[in-house]
Amino acid sequence: MCHRLSRTIDRLSARFDAPVFPPHVTLLARCTGEVREVIRRSARLALSLRPFTIRLKAIDFRDEYFRCLFVHAALTEPLRKAHHAACWEFARRREPVFTPHLSLVYANLPPTIKEQLRGELGPQLDASFKVRSLHLYRTHGEASRWRRVAMFGFK
Repeated sequence: MCHRLSRTIDRLSARFDAPVFPPHVTLLARCTGEVREVIRRSARLALSLRPFTIRLKAIDFRDEYFRCLFVHAALTEPLRKAHHAACWEFARRREPVFTPHLSLVYANLPPTIKEQLRGELGPQLDASFKVRSLHLYRTHGEASRWRRVAMFGFK
């Protein structure tokens, strides 16, 4: 599944001269602070999680660069619990609306193009994949400069 999603992202990135990025569903954004501390908290979070499945659903778009075209991830109980655990670990309030998703392209495209892309890809991406690890990324600057800092396996 990861290879299929990567190929879709690569193809859309090339088509629209957009950055290439690995397929991912963000559990918690903007984890700031001392790098060592963020790594320590991430490792502790990963140890508290068990593998779970993410199910992808409807393809959607917004008038946002990072959610230009994306796939909704079903907010299952394991995903909700993982998000709550991340919020707790990083001493953050729960986001009012946690909208798990997998972005397909980062760009500023007109709505007509996004509609066309959704038509090409289909209204839904009925797919699922098992999550067995947490990846911590440094996301400062442009997406093409994002780098993985660490990866932590679940229990």
